[in-house]
Amino acid sequence: MFELLNQTNNSPRISVFGVGGCGCNTINQLSQVAFNDNVQLIAVNTDYQSLAISQCSTRLQIGIETTKGLGAGAIPQKGYDAAQESEPEIRELIKLSDIIFITGGMGGGTGTGAIPYMASVARELNKPLVAVVTTPFGFEGNKRMQLANTGLEELMQQADAVIVLPNDKLGQMLDKKITLVNAFFESNRILQDVLKGVTTTISQSGLVNIDLNDFISVISHQGRAVMGVAKQMPNEDLQQTICNALKNPLLEDVDLTQAKGAIVSIMANENIELSQYNKIGETLHHQLDPSAMVIIGLTIVPDLDCEIELMVIATGIPTTERKVPIQSTMTPSLELKERFTESEILNIHEFLNAQPNNSVDDSHLEYNYDIPTYSRQLNIN
Repeated sequence: MFELLNQTNNSPRISVFGVGGCGCNTINQLSQVAFNDNVQLIAVNTDYQSLAISQCSTRLQIGIETTKGLGAGAIPQKGYDAAQESEPEIRELIKLSDIIFITGGMGGGTGTGAIPYMASVARELNKPLVAVVTTPFGFEGNKRMQLANTGLEELMQQADAVIVLPNDKLGQMLDKKITLVNAFFESNRILQDVLKGVTTTISQSGLVNIDLNDFISVISHQGRAVMGVAKQMPNEDLQQTICNALKNPLLEDVDLTQAKGAIVSIMANENIELSQYNKIGETLHHQLDPSAMVIIGLTIVPDLDCEIELMVIATGIPTTERKVPIQSTMTPSLELKERFTESEILNIHEFLNAQPNNSVDDSHLEYNYDIPTYSRQLNIN
């Protein structure tokens, strides 16, 4: 006698957190897309009015006592404190997730402070997390960019994979006549396309299957990451399709040859050739670090609207960019000009210590403020 086992939905639960104004705008766009039932969109903000118009079913106001629902005022410390205040709610939502995407803007208050904190909670709970964040336009000024860079440094130490979309790339790569709304739509579509690719790939059996643990293995190579989706129509060049998936012009410039892992989802109709499948694998092998872990899945979709749809996430790319510290707003920035030699520069601390009968309480000196409060308080593993 055979016993029929009860079938349950074992599809991995994917949670997408949009944090701050930028993140909530992304959630609003994603809410217009028909994702699988296992994808949950969550808007997170300190600004009650902005959160109230978010177009998703799950909304979390953080830092009610800290910000009184009025936002973080472009102060990352307030964003950090707000997330810390609401940690129980954040932790509960993360616990329910198998894969976490978190998106928002770096350089403001809520996103810059709260996103790294939320990533640290996910890390503590051993949940795989991919962060997709924007950096400010150049015209927004050095201070905002410095805040963004410090937020990125904190995030890099907590998230499994960090994907950066510089806003300046929008002006460089898109049509000059494109509206601002459509420009941000194109930027958000990168996450949208990858989410659809990931959910399709790990939520259903393929001819060559990719499961949740495969995904976790690849994104666990901590560092910068890139992601992209490209479609190949009949008679188009497969090599160019692969290049389009790997090198989206709206992403930051990174060295793909140093990527330590990649997950590749191929969706194709039944006419895909063995030579095409092999070429995708060989091309990726040459593009990435020779020792990189590359996992390729293939799903046959008979009614696919193109010949091949390719999704790639490459991870573990080390950053070589120069870190830009935040200058304290309490003291002026001291920049060393090339015309000065070391012998001409006065060390104020040595000068004060050398003065007779001078007891100086140096606890308030400027070097204590070189690292912002929210950065110093973040507990890095």
